[in-house]
Amino acid sequence: MWEVWQWNGQYIKGDLLKKFKNKSAAIKHADKVIKHDRVVKGDQKGEFYLEDNGGIPMGMIVREEQKS
Repeated sequence: MWEVWQWNGQYIKGDLLKKFKNKSAAIKHADKVIKHDRVVKGDQKGEFYLEDNGGIPMGMIVREEQKS
């Protein structure tokens, strides 16, 4: 499951916007909702930061493993 998170003024992973089954749908939704300029790969596997031109994170896309 891919989750799209938006910066809430205090935390980058502040407000959960929506969950998706595939990465491409999560990126399309983030393009519409969060006004970012680039997507940067994070340190962890399945973690991407949405940044503006100044390199300030505005949100993130994270892959969460389903627990069974």
